[in-house]
Amino acid sequence: MKNIKYITHACVERLKRHKSSDDIVIFLSGPTSKKTPLSILQSRDIIAVNGSAAYLIENDITPLIYVLTDARFLLQRRDDFYKFSRSCRFTIVNADVYEAATEEDKRYLRENCLILRAFYKREKGGAVKKVKFLIKSRLHKNLLINIPWSKKGRLVGFSKDIALGYCSCHTVAYTAIQIAYSLQYSAIICSGLDLTNTCRRFYDESNNPMPSELSKDLPKILPFFIFMRANIPDINIFNLSDDTAISYDIIPFIQPDELEKKHHTNSLELHEKIDFERKANTFAN
Repeated sequence: MKNIKYITHACVERLKRHKSSDDIVIFLSGPTSKKTPLSILQSRDIIAVNGSAAYLIENDITPLIYVLTDARFLLQRRDDFYKFSRSCRFTIVNADVYEAATEEDKRYLRENCLILRAFYKREKGGAVKKVKFLIKSRLHKNLLINIPWSKKGRLVGFSKDIALGYCSCHTVAYTAIQIAYSLQYSAIICSGLDLTNTCRRFYDESNNPMPSELSKDLPKILPFFIFMRANIPDINIFNLSDDTAISYDIIPFIQPDELEKKHHTNSLELHEKIDFERKANTFAN
C-alpha cells in the first residue's frame, strides 16, 4: 500500500524508551476486566484495546498504547477512536484498519499512529503461500510459524518482533501479547481475557453495537495460544480472569493480591539496587 510506513525497529526502540514499569497489563474487553483493582492499573504500563480504553480514561489512567485491529470500530465509533487515540501515548493499528479508513482518517493514521504489518490475511493458503512462509520463518528467527501442508490445515504462529510483522488470530489479545513481548516486558498480565459464552464486552455498546465474533472463532483462536505456550518458553504471562476459555496450563491464573505482592517485591529490589549503585558511586568518588 502506498504511503504506509510500517512499524520499524526504530519505532520499537522508541516505545521501549517510554516504558515506565517492568511488567505490563493488557486491558481487554472481557467482563472480568472490571474486577482488576485500579491500584494494579495505576502502577503499570497498559495496553488498551477497542472500547476498553474508555474505562481507563474515566479513571484518570493513561494507557501507554492503544491497539485497534478491528476496522469496524473506526467506521462505527469514529469519535471514540479519536478520543481513545488522543488519550493514549501511542496508537497502533493494523493494515486492515488503515485500508478501510476514509482518506481523512488515513491521513490521521499515517501521521499519528504506528501501523502493523500482518504476515497473512487468512490462515489457509496454497503451496506457494506456504513455501513463502517457510522461507520467511527460516530467514527471521523471531518469526515462529507452523505451516501445515494439508489443504484443510491452518497455520499458527507468533512474532517475537513486531518490526517484522505480527501473526493475526481473530482476537486483538494475541496481537497485544506480541506487542508486549516485543517490548521485552518482564511479565505480561492479561485482564479480561475471557472468551467465554457469547464473548460479550464489559463496556456499554447500546449506541453502536458491534457483534462479537469471538465465540464462533474460538476454535481458530485457541491453537495460537497453544502454539505460543509450546514455542515461546521465556514468555512470562499471566491471566487475571477467573472465567476464561484459555486453559491455565497455557496462561497461568494469578490473583490480584499475588500481583501486588510481586510488584512490591520488585519495587524493593529496584530501590535496593539504586541505593547500592549510589553508595558505590559515592565510595568511588
